[in-house]
Amino acid sequence: MLPAVHLLIGITVGIFLLYITKDCRALIYSAIGSLLPDIIDKPVGYIILASLGNGRIFFHSLTVFALVALLGSVIWMKWRHPGLLFIAAGMLSHQLADAMWTIPSSWYWPFMGWFRPRYSQFYFGDLFSLELSSSSELLLIALGIVLVICILYAWRTGKNTIFCVVAGMTGFILTAAGILLLTAQMSFSNPFSSFRMNILPDFLVYTGFQDISICSLALILGGVAFLLISLSPPVGCGIKDLF
Repeated sequence: MLPAVHLLIGITVGIFLLYITKDCRALIYSAIGSLLPDIIDKPVGYIILASLGNGRIFFHSLTVFALVALLGSVIWMKWRHPGLLFIAAGMLSHQLADAMWTIPSSWYWPFMGWFRPRYSQFYFGDLFSLELSSSSELLLIALGIVLVICILYAWRTGKNTIFCVVAGMTGFILTAAGILLLTAQMSFSNPFSSFRMNILPDFLVYTGFQDISICSLALILGGVAFLLISLSPPVGCGIKDLF
């Protein structure tokens, strides 16, 4: 998955954890965790270990996830700070979104040996190109910018109405887009044939059935999360509550 989808999934996990724990820190730390595997593994796998050419290595493994979750549990028991546990949740969401079970040498490292070379020589240039060419990524980035502006306005004025309205609209857009994509992907009937052949490739850079299905589910769950936030916020979160 590309960064915007990973971030959406991390925020979605954070929203659901917010409802469960009533702790606003779930939002920021889950979001960080959802990007952390790529932030660490891409430079290591493509620059430091350039001969490997694999950006899904240490932090894409269940071993590192388990170590982070274990350390987070210790920190929680000693200092009652759940940040690292929320980060671990975001990391796991990243691994699932990347379908790491299809790369067992990385997901089960070190129990299945060393990482397999993948040789993506121009990863960083390709990533920039994919971000600009993917309508789904651009849509998520645009929605994210609007939501951030609304959050800052709500913090500044103490009025949440605009944010709730925009969050609801975002939830509706994401849910509708996810359902449409999933339906088009799952359907082989004639009404969707032109959509699948023409519109779907323009909206997504993903081509495999599994990747499109994961992206569709991410949009649907993200939409549901934002609809929940717009209709019934569990707690009010200020800037200081996020850290």
